[in-house]
Amino acid sequence: MISEIRNKLAAGEASIGCWLTSASALAAEAMASLGFDWLAVDMEHGAADIESAISIFAAAERHGATPFVRLPSADPYLARRLLDAGAEGLIIPVVESADDFAEFARHCHYPPAGTRGVGLSRANQWGDRFDELVPGFRPFLVPQIETMRGVAEAEAIIGSDLTDAVFIGPYDLSASMGAHGDFSGPEFQEKLDTVLDACRRFGKAPGIHQVGTDLDELRAKIKSGFRFVAYGTDLTAMRDALKGFGDLQK
Repeated sequence: MISEIRNKLAAGEASIGCWLTSASALAAEAMASLGFDWLAVDMEHGAADIESAISIFAAAERHGATPFVRLPSADPYLARRLLDAGAEGLIIPVVESADDFAEFARHCHYPPAGTRGVGLSRANQWGDRFDELVPGFRPFLVPQIETMRGVAEAEAIIGSDLTDAVFIGPYDLSASMGAHGDFSGPEFQEKLDTVLDACRRFGKAPGIHQVGTDLDELRAKIKSGFRFVAYGTDLTAMRDALKGFGDLQK
């Protein structure tokens, strides 16, 4: 499934996924059935642990959605366990240095490209598909640029051969600029443009998270150049659908 996303992005098309902050495999299955390319389990701000993530991976795979994880930190040992559990891609928060990202990525690749341990696991069907899935597997790695320092190092991070796509964290980036949640100012747009320009130069897909479910906003993001977009979350989508209920209480 990961090859389909790589091919899509290489062709200049947008790849749209969804973010999961609950630990619910049922919610994941409902989201995956809508046709998303990928589902990202948020282990930084969400409720999932490894066991619940495995159930979510299975639910996503059932409907052809590629399972990703947004890690809580650049922890290579947690990353290895999640890759063994079946994650095909990792979104790594607060990447501020190409060297640090390269060191993390080394732990995610099998030898000779890296140092990931080789074993029988869910990712290779406990050995049944070892020869097919292990030697050529390359995880889809997405560094998050979400600080002023990360933007300053954007060219080096994005230019790395280890970077498949890059993901802007808009809330954390705005916070690092002293304007929590304010995406309207020219300085914030300037930082976005810096990342977008670097992605164009190096042929990498720029990504961002749209938390709300406004389709016009999603279209605008794609039109502005974003090609790897997380559209909504399971819980915000539910709240968006039901929030009108509050009007009945007035």
